[in-house]
Amino acid sequence: MTRTAHRIARLSMAGSVALLTAMPALAASRADQPVQGWSAMSGIAVPDLLDRAQDMPTSDMAVGDQPYCADDPEIHQTLHHDFAEKPVDASHEGTQLWGSDRLGTWTLVAPREDRTSCIIASGIGYDPEKDVEVYYRTAGLK
Repeated sequence: MTRTAHRIARLSMAGSVALLTAMPALAASRADQPVQGWSAMSGIAVPDLLDRAQDMPTSDMAVGDQPYCADDPEIHQTLHHDFAEKPVDASHEGTQLWGSDRLGTWTLVAPREDRTSCIIASGIGYDPEKDVEVYYRTAGLK
């Protein structure tokens, strides 16, 4: 590599580290953040995704656009590692609500009998002080 290429690589690495360090502060939950949510599949309502989740292939086998479906440990690792989310509630139509009080994100997961799950909705505005029903309503399940 040339000297210029080494310098560009070092600057890129330093910029990436700085951005990764700042991400939690940039995405931190605000007390006044309104709860907002989105279906995991554009144009398909969350209740419909919940009905379809049991029959969807895992994402590595999917041929078209669909929600992220994978084995439970992969879903749990992704939500915990990438979003600092933890299980919050599992009381509505067999779904699991995950949330991050650090990042203010939330995710609605549809577990399946074959030890896999599909993410059917996600959003922002998570606050552990709010009633969990607000997230289900926002997703359209109540």
